[in-house]
Amino acid sequence: MARSGSFPIEFAVTPRFDVFYALYSLTSGAPTQLDPWKSKALGRLPRDFERVAKRVAPLPIFWALLADAIQSVRGEVTFEEILSSIREMPAEELQRNILSGIFHDRNAVDSLVTREKSVKQVLTDDKLAGAELLGHFGLRPYTESSQSASAIATLLSKPKSFRDELGLVLQRFWKFGFRQDWSVLEAGLRAESFRMRDLCEERTPGELARELNLPVIFDDEARQIRPKTGSPIGYDQVDRCYVIPSAFNARRWWAKYETKAERVILYLPVTTEPLAPNTVVEDRNVSDPPVSHHRAIVAAHPAINAESVFRALGDTTRYAIASILARTPTTSADLARSLKVSKPTITHHVHALRSAGLIAETPGGGSTKLTLNRNTVAALSGAAVEQLFSSTGDLALETTRKRRNT
Repeated sequence: MARSGSFPIEFAVTPRFDVFYALYSLTSGAPTQLDPWKSKALGRLPRDFERVAKRVAPLPIFWALLADAIQSVRGEVTFEEILSSIREMPAEELQRNILSGIFHDRNAVDSLVTREKSVKQVLTDDKLAGAELLGHFGLRPYTESSQSASAIATLLSKPKSFRDELGLVLQRFWKFGFRQDWSVLEAGLRAESFRMRDLCEERTPGELARELNLPVIFDDEARQIRPKTGSPIGYDQVDRCYVIPSAFNARRWWAKYETKAERVILYLPVTTEPLAPNTVVEDRNVSDPPVSHHRAIVAAHPAINAESVFRALGDTTRYAIASILARTPTTSADLARSLKVSKPTITHHVHALRSAGLIAETPGGGSTKLTLNRNTVAALSGAAVEQLFSSTGDLALETTRKRRNT
């Protein structure tokens, strides 16, 4: 049986889904395990935030839908890249990306975007599939004055206005607290992605899917991916499958996007620590007892994860990149030329270094210069001492070699 290495799986740590799933948790009225985080997050937002947010997402479930807005942007992206992609996206592309998540019917989407049919005509068509899903979105039974119908009408008639308001809501949510939340959560998610990558080396796709409790079934015998609803997806149809550690995907959502070559790209956000967001609500202004010097260094850089930094620098290409950036600010294009590797390869390695807190960026002159974050390197020794010699917490003693022998 083939190992996962023969199947195009990649592991990414990115807020491209979690920023939307967090907004779903924030706006949902039902009690959840994340109520401590939700209470803190609501208290940080401006008073008019809810009113503006409802214009683009009248119901909480719309946030899961809006996560599909940047389908054409692949893999691991930063929040800044998410925001700029949405703001620069052609209006028709934004319309199609969002509507395809509601109407799993290409003809229905085409007729709406081209204005051949009105929203009412499409939603009152008895032949349109997905009545239950449309009910979840508040679109059936159809009522022209409903908030959901009004949001879809605005997307179709004033797509630039809809796009601008979506960008505004995301920017304000990020600015008023979620940026700090993500910086705390990212180190743990990065460590989880490394664990997943180790598992991938030793498992078939089916074994990996079961161990990670992915939201779809991988059938190694039939070489098919079987979702709970819809048609199976052949392994040979998959262009790329991204497994993404998530802090907010309690609903086990996932995404499938079609490429121009009639293949599919899968995104499988998976939550392994469902209460992780609650850890970011602690009041950091409370006075702490005196600590040793190395603990003081760690406290000044709470997001540093020594394992993530060591793993990031353990790759020879990334260490070469770090060595260059430590001496002089350099663009990604210049790094690619200096190391004689492709731009996508540099992008992949820069993402890994950035996620470990090793990259600082300075925009200017039409390009972004990258530098090595001296503070992270300086704090690494203290963080490593604290985390390696800690007397609390579980020890991660299982190794790849041990799993292979077992």
